[in-house]
Amino acid sequence: MDFFKLTKYRSLDENVLLVSKELYEIVDDKIHIDELFDRYSARRNITLNLNVERILYLSLLFLFSVGKIKINKNFIMRCE
Repeated sequence: MDFFKLTKYRSLDENVLLVSKELYEIVDDKIHIDELFDRYSARRNITLNLNVERILYLSLLFLFSVGKIKINKNFIMRCE
């Protein structure tokens, strides 16, 4: 499954780049990973399930790999 392509058969919540953008906007200060996921689900008005959490973890991994966030003891923070 290619999580970086947009097609008419996939929802926006399945695109890693768009989810990464929204997660990056939510991270303003040091935030716990569970609270980040809860804020994302409240912002998008969706319920968390296994598929959504998989996309969220992939998006966090993408942000970490490009150097936009850092993770310290389950707390996520922006790299400035």
